[in-house]
Amino acid sequence: MRAFLAAALLLVASSAWADDNPSREAGKHFQRGVDLYADGDFRGALVEFKKAYAVWPRANVLYDIGQTEFQLLDYAEALKTMERYLAETGPNAAHRSEVEATVETLRGRVGKVALSTDAVGCEISVDDQPVGATPLDGPLMVSIGTRRIAVTCPGRPGASGRVEVAAGDTVRLELKVPAPAPAALRGPSLTPVASAKSHEPSKNGYITGWVVTGALLLATVGVGSATLVEQGHLEDMKKSFPVTRAALDKQSALTTGLAITSDVLGAAALAAAATSTWLTIKYGKETAPHNKLRVGVAPGAVTVSGRF
Repeated sequence: MRAFLAAALLLVASSAWADDNPSREAGKHFQRGVDLYADGDFRGALVEFKKAYAVWPRANVLYDIGQTEFQLLDYAEALKTMERYLAETGPNAAHRSEVEATVETLRGRVGKVALSTDAVGCEISVDDQPVGATPLDGPLMVSIGTRRIAVTCPGRPGASGRVEVAAGDTVRLELKVPAPAPAALRGPSLTPVASAKSHEPSKNGYITGWVVTGALLLATVGVGSATLVEQGHLEDMKKSFPVTRAALDKQSALTTGLAITSDVLGAAALAAAATSTWLTIKYGKETAPHNKLRVGVAPGAVTVSGRF
């Protein structure tokens, strides 16, 4: 059977596509479809035959498309294609008697699904293959067996169902497409409250800054005092006798290290005080007008007053 069909397809190919035909692209797709059909790749052959027909529509190609759909057991589509072939060709067309017999066979392998749905402008598919859109003109012709019917609507949830269709039957199926979900209601007072809460200024920044500043000031005073003490020891050692050079160098190094540490801590304390002052002023500007802060700087001290 397959060898006979392949030979018939090759015969059609040689007579339908002449070398000087302007639609050589269609001829290439058709010939590729013939080769795939002969290899048993019916799905690939169907794609190539349909492409050839789209490039240059010829009724003879409908025969090849219908035969391939028959091999794929897609009886409903094969019947539609073969009936188109009979309608578009004359009484003396090649394969006409064969196609008429095939049509009678196919009519015993299809049924109908009377689909009812409240959706309008939605796509209808049978076994994931689009077959039309709502509203339908009449029942869907489908191949016998278990079929999955689906309704897909833009912006709405879809609906689907399965039916078993016997030859000649008309099965009724009702699919209700859910309405679009309503937009979530938003309380008018929630957004301002959440916004105000999210933008409420925090005290943690400037409070932490002043704590760090205080700690650095205390450390500066402590290390500075230690430096003065060690400086006094160094002066005493220079005046005492006997004293070794190594002892003087050791004491000098200790005094110098403490002095440097004191200077570094002092600089860090000043930087921390400046940062804390800036954070405090910033907080005061962000809070309500009655929550004003006052920052004062005095010799050796920084004062902050206000209501918190």
